Amino acid sequence: NNWGTEVQLVHKPRIILNSFLRGGPRWRYSEENIFTFSVGTDQSKKFNVGLGFANSVAKQDNFKFRRYELNLNYQPFDALSVSLNTAYTENPNRTQYVDQQDFNGTTRYILGEIDNQSLSTTLRLNYSINPNLSIQYYGQPFVARGRYNNFNFVNNSLVKDLNERVSWYDDNQVSIANNIYSIDENLDGNVDYQFENPDFSVVQFRSNLVMRWEYIPGSELFFVWSKGTSGDGIISNSLT
Repeated sequence: NNWGTEVQLVHKPRIILNSFLRGGPRWRYSEENIFTFSVGTDQSKKFNVGLGFANSVAKQDNFKFRRYELNLNYQPFDALSVSLNTAYTENPNRTQYVDQQDFNGTTRYILGEIDNQSLSTTLRLNYSINPNLSIQYYGQPFVARGRYNNFNFVNNSLVKDLNERVSWYDDNQVSIANNIYSIDENLDGNVDYQFENPDFSVVQFRSNLVMRWEYIPGSELFFVWSKGTSGDGIISNSLT
């Protein structure tokens, strides 16, 4: 198989977001440089492979994004196609939104440094039994994990320098007990405000099965089954 490649370089200058601080002031994202690379075999063949990589870095190490992808596609004959996509993502960020609390009549918009990773695999299957009857299946296990440290709060949300945009708490200002963070911002020995530990772990499996029947030209019936399972034990099923 012949391999094809594609490379992209993107620069994002200043970006201003209105919603990042959940109703608070506008927030300035640091400038960002993005590199993407993909390579794959001939997609007209019965079996083809694709590999992808994306890397993003912001100024002052504000945040990063790395994504690795593997795509496998197989179509042994016209009526059947199977694809498998696996992706692993790392998305560390020094200023991830956490919460907002009142401090002496002033709203503190609290951010934290997050180590965020996720892994997913997506299976798709399409089978045409005949021109009027087909089956489609989709299944995706998904795992994500986020751990926070180095909490900080917004100081000047639109300034260019990250060290002026936020102020970092020191170790004497932050304590944790029973999964609750307590902040003594003025170091007077009293808790000024609190917020829940934002660490998370997510495990999910989502799937659905669709059968399409065109019983007369222009008229179709769909039978749909779907299921979602989450790491906290919540399972949902639906049938239509």
